[in-house]
Amino acid sequence: MATSVPLRLMIVHFPDGWRILADEACWGRFEFRVDAEEAALRLARKAGAGGREVSIWVQDTSGRLEGLNAA
Repeated sequence: MATSVPLRLMIVHFPDGWRILADEACWGRFEFRVDAEEAALRLARKAGAGGREVSIWVQDTSGRLEGLNAA
């Protein structure tokens, strides 16, 4: 049985807003970080429903990526 590659969603701040990066793609442009987080959670649920392992990372104020703690 083949296992799928884990999906890593990264929420990154750009000069024009927040974006979601993953699988060599860029999704959306969000004015607020929380909006990008909500969109990433929707993408994660969809990928997870298909059996794919998903992690979400968010850029903090110092530029580091931290895991999104979503309950």
